[in-house]
Amino acid sequence: MKEKSRNPATKKIARERISILFEQARQAFPAHPERSNRYVELARKIAMRQRVRIDREFRRQYCHHCYAFLVPGSNMRVRVHRGNVVVTCLSCNKKTRYRVVRPDAGTEQ
Repeated sequence: MKEKSRNPATKKIARERISILFEQARQAFPAHPERSNRYVELARKIAMRQRVRIDREFRRQYCHHCYAFLVPGSNMRVRVHRGNVVVTCLSCNKKTRYRVVRPDAGTEQ
């Protein structure tokens, strides 16, 4: 097994590459959805190898069950139900729920 890199610059480079891969996945999706899924797979591999967390904006762009790149209206369904955003992947029919926290209106004076 390869030794872990000690240079903090490699984590920065990994984050940049992950963001580039998600941007390419977004651009390639209309013509080649399977290519977008491959870009997500590569971004996840980079994150795991460098032990870098994928940012929240990118984590919500792929299915955590089948790792498909998600585009609303195309291969995902978004619903709001009882304070949760429910995202259904239409590739594998799995649901992911995200909590919605509303700002408390009673505390403003």
